[in-house]
Amino acid sequence: MKLKTVLLSLLAATGIACAGNESVCDYTPGKFFYNSMIPGDDIPEFKKQLFEKFGTSFAAEVGIGFWAIDNQAVGYNSDNYIAKFWSHIDQRLIKDDEHGGTWLRADFMGSWGLDDETANVDSFFDGGFGSATWHNTDLFGPRDFYLLNLTLKQYFDNKRGCFSGGIIWMSQYFDRIGHARFANDAFEKSPVLPLVWQAPGAVIQYEFNEDNYGTLAFIGTGVPGGQNPYNFENTIGYAIVGEWGHEFANDKGIWRVAPFFTCEEAAHHSGRNMDRNAYGIMTGVEYQLNDIAKVYGRLACASSNYIRCRQEAMVGTTLRIVPSRPNDYLGVGFGIYKGNDETRKLENSYEKVLEFTYNVQLGKNFTIAPYYQVYFTPAYRDVSTVSATGIQAHYSF
Repeated sequence: MKLKTVLLSLLAATGIACAGNESVCDYTPGKFFYNSMIPGDDIPEFKKQLFEKFGTSFAAEVGIGFWAIDNQAVGYNSDNYIAKFWSHIDQRLIKDDEHGGTWLRADFMGSWGLDDETANVDSFFDGGFGSATWHNTDLFGPRDFYLLNLTLKQYFDNKRGCFSGGIIWMSQYFDRIGHARFANDAFEKSPVLPLVWQAPGAVIQYEFNEDNYGTLAFIGTGVPGGQNPYNFENTIGYAIVGEWGHEFANDKGIWRVAPFFTCEEAAHHSGRNMDRNAYGIMTGVEYQLNDIAKVYGRLACASSNYIRCRQEAMVGTTLRIVPSRPNDYLGVGFGIYKGNDETRKLENSYEKVLEFTYNVQLGKNFTIAPYYQVYFTPAYRDVSTVSATGIQAHYSF
C-alpha cells in the first residue's frame, strides 16, 4: 500500500493521475499494459497460449531460420542455419483484483548455430552490416541460452499504471518485439533509440485515459556482449527514455513519440575517460487502413555522432491479400539510415534497406515465412549491396 501511495503521489505531481482512488473511468482500464502480458501479441503469426493456474501465465516460441547471404564481403557469400527459443513466465505473487496485483516476470532466450560456420562465429553477417543492422540484430549469429529479463511488476490505480524494476528487457516497452522470429531489425527496432537487451533499470507506465498512455524508463547501458548483466559493475552509463502514445481513429491508428537521453563513459584518445552524451527523439505512426492493409512509418534523430546511426526514416506496410486467410500477410518495408564515423571507417553515409516477406500460417500455432532483404551501400562496408534470402519457421505454444 505504501508503494501505491508513493506512485500515485508522483503521478499526481505531474498532472497525469486520476483524482484519487474513487475516480471513475469511462473505459476498461488496463488496455495498454495489464491486458497485454505478452509483448508483441499483436504480431499476426504469434499465437499465445496462457495457462492460468495459481496465477501463472506461460508462453514460448521456437524458430528455425536459413539465410543465403550474397556479397557479404567482396567475393564472399555464406549460408547460415540458426535456431532460436524464447519463453516467458508471469507468476502472480500478490492477488489484487482491483488494482492488478504484484507479478514476477521472467523471459528466457537462446539461439544456436545449426552448422559449423554459424556456430563458431559471433557475427556471421558482419561483412554486410551497417547502421540499420547494428542494434540487436538477429543476423549477428547465435547467442547462448540465458535469462533475458527478470522484473517485479506492481500494478496500481485500477490497472491503469504499472511499475517494473529489476533486469529490464527494454524492447518490451519501446518499439516492436521480435521474440523467436528472424525479422530484419531495421523494421523492428529503431537503430537510433538506445535500447539494450538486458540491464538493471526501472520503468513506469500509466494510462492517462482511453486513448493516451505514457512510459518513462531509466536503464543502465554499456553492458558488453557476453558479460553478466546481473553484475551491475558492468554498466558504463545510463539512458532515460520516455514515450507518449495516442490512439486515434477509433483505435485504428496509434502515434508514438519517444524522447531519450543517454550518457556513457568511454575512453578518449587523450588517455582519460570522458562522458559521451546524446539526446534525441523517435516518432512513429501505425494505421490500419482497412481489413487488408496496415501502414506504418518512423522518423528518428540523435544529437551526437558517437551514436552509430544518427538519423533514420522508414515506411512499410502489411497486406492481407488472400481474404480467406486473414492471418497470412505480405510485408514490405523500406528505410534510409545515416551512419556516423567517429570510431571506424564509413564507406557510405546513407544506407538503404528494402525487405519483402510473406507469412503463411499453417495450423493454429505454426507459421513459415520466406523473405528477401537487400542493403544498398552498407554504411560501414565497401561493398555496394548485400542481400539475404531465406525462410523461417515458427512454432508457438
